[in-house]
Amino acid sequence: MSYLSRMEIPAGLSALRRQQARWICAGTLAAASTLYAASPFLTLWSITSAIRSHDMGSLNTCLKWESVRSGLKNQVVDSLIGPPHADDELPEFGASFASSAVSNAIDEEVRPDKLGMLVDHLMPHAPPGAHYSLYGLLHGVHMHFTHPGVFEASMLMPGHENETPLRVQMRIHAFQWKIHHIDLPAPRQQPLVEASAGPVPQPVTQP
Repeated sequence: MSYLSRMEIPAGLSALRRQQARWICAGTLAAASTLYAASPFLTLWSITSAIRSHDMGSLNTCLKWESVRSGLKNQVVDSLIGPPHADDELPEFGASFASSAVSNAIDEEVRPDKLGMLVDHLMPHAPPGAHYSLYGLLHGVHMHFTHPGVFEASMLMPGHENETPLRVQMRIHAFQWKIHHIDLPAPRQQPLVEASAGPVPQPVTQP
C-alpha cells in the first residue's frame, strides 16, 4: 500500500463520522419536534382522563389558576356590562361596581378546593349507570396550534348547541403544558343587517 493510499483512509473515516453526526443531529431534531408536537395532545388526553376519573389532584396541576381567573373575569364582566349606553349617567361607577363584584365572586368560587364542583357544573351529566369514555369526551373536540407555544381545543357542550363552543387554551409553563385560558359557552352574536335610509332610485324613462 502506497503512502498516498494510507493517507486517504483517515480522510474517509473523518467524512463518514461527519455524515453520521449530521444524521444523528437530524434524527434528534426530528424526534424532539415530533415529541413537542404530540405533547399537548398527550396533555389533553391526561386532562380528559382526570376529568373522567374525577382526579382533581392531577387536574389541578394542569391549571394556571391566576391566568384562568383573570380570563373568566374579563369574559363575565364583558357579558354583563356590554357596550356603554349613552343615557348612562354613571357608566364608570356602574362598570367599576360590576367588575369588583365579579372579581370577588370568581376569586371565591374558582379555587383549587372547589375544582370538583366546577367540573361537575361544566361537564354534562351522564345517564344513571352510564360513564363517559375517553373517546366520548374527546369526540367532537377540535384541536390545533395557534402559535408554537399556544395550543387550543374547542367543543360544543351538550345543552349549549346554539352557543359558542367551550374553548380551552394551553401554554407551556416550566416545560409543562397548562390550561391558561377558558372561554365559557356564550350566546352567539347575531349578524348586523345594514339598511340604507337614502331615497329609492327611480327608474330612468326614455323620452
